[in-house]
Amino acid sequence: MKRFKITFKFANSTEKRLTQINLLFIFVFLVIWDFANNKQFLNAMTFGAVIFGPMALLWFVGTFRAVALIVLISIFQFMVLLVFIAEGFELAGLDSTLKSIFWLPYLIMAGINGFWGLKMYSDIKEKKLAHTK
Repeated sequence: MKRFKITFKFANSTEKRLTQINLLFIFVFLVIWDFANNKQFLNAMTFGAVIFGPMALLWFVGTFRAVALIVLISIFQFMVLLVFIAEGFELAGLDSTLKSIFWLPYLIMAGINGFWGLKMYSDIKEKKLAHTK
């Protein structure tokens, strides 16, 4: 229980901060985003929890393998969402721009997770490489 309470304080480590960012994105931003777009609650949050819940758990774990898995999953999510948004614009034109833009925060969050995961992965690899020399 103590470890759970520590998660919700402002964290000093990058992994814990990224866990907090993912949880705030899921439980706060996506509820506001969903209400602003289609006047409903919890639809976007449920979808965000399915997509970014495992990411928050992996950031919480914070091991080298977890970071590598975050990078792989984030790249996959980013590419799928990018294709999804691009196809929405291509097939519907400007008529359903708002429907395609609905997925933009998911794309941005997948990009953020991938960027920070890749940055941490390369830092860890550099440290291991420097340590072995």
